[in-house]
Amino acid sequence: MRTHWRLSIAILIAVGMTVGMGGVSGAAKFPEKPITLVVHASAGGGSDIFARTLAAAFEKEKILPQPIVVENKPGGSGAIAFAYVAGKKKDPYFLLTAVTSFLTTPILRKSQVIYKDFTPIANFAFDEYMVIVRAESKYKSMKDIVNDAKANPKKITVGGTQLGSSDSICAYLIEKAAGVQLNYIVFNSGGEVNAALMGGHIDIAVANPGEALELAKANKVRTLGVFSEKRLAGAPEVPTLKEQGLNAVYVQNRGLVAPVEISEDARKVLEEALLKYTKTDVYKKYIKENMLSEAWMDGPTFGKWLDGEHARYQEVLKAMGVLK
Repeated sequence: MRTHWRLSIAILIAVGMTVGMGGVSGAAKFPEKPITLVVHASAGGGSDIFARTLAAAFEKEKILPQPIVVENKPGGSGAIAFAYVAGKKKDPYFLLTAVTSFLTTPILRKSQVIYKDFTPIANFAFDEYMVIVRAESKYKSMKDIVNDAKANPKKITVGGTQLGSSDSICAYLIEKAAGVQLNYIVFNSGGEVNAALMGGHIDIAVANPGEALELAKANKVRTLGVFSEKRLAGAPEVPTLKEQGLNAVYVQNRGLVAPVEISEDARKVLEEALLKYTKTDVYKKYIKENMLSEAWMDGPTFGKWLDGEHARYQEVLKAMGVLK
């Protein structure tokens, strides 16, 4: 009887250990399937290049046991992608590119989907925009532009995309800092803006550093200033606007968010994997080639930064007259 009892206890313990071990080894561990990285813009643009560079590095370095798959959902200045990913509530298998439009589009459209409907994962870098003119332009400095704009209000044309975009905000910051009025011309894309500048149809444009410096190397444009606190390491010859008496500083961030209410465990896995990515040679090459400034922020820090930027954009867009 006692022997039978001891045998039963031993069997129960053995079964319990087996189940326990199976529970550990067989536990669901994120990620168990590919992660979709949704790009809010068309293929070939800055956000698309950022996303595909990241996805390729994750595959090459095996940063996660599952790949990251890029999916473009352009339209509505990002609104289509934002609504799509916001609808994946609690699903950690979706990421979304988050740049300026991530904040400005919902503000301008008075959308029900706003930045608070997402989980901040990380921010990587900043784009600091540059003012460019054609190589043949009479403008040699920002002072030349300001002097001409004061003498001829609304005569100097600035090309850019829709009102409320980074381009238009940069133009407004110049107007505000210098006390002048420019003539902002709206185009459908950055490519159209550059074509108009090259063709002499507009006087000045705003471009990210990588794009501006490529055009400058080809002797197609002259870079007059950068919207940063200090000169860029990759372009020390280009003065800041602040150096030229214009208190105009502007950056576009490059970050990633996930749907709201994902598990903290999944959030941490994503954040740690993305931090590991920033240590790779692929990322360092991407930063250097695109003339970006590294600006890593973990999820909580990025979230607080978004709060501040959201409040700032509401003020700026109201002052510009595009938000009633």
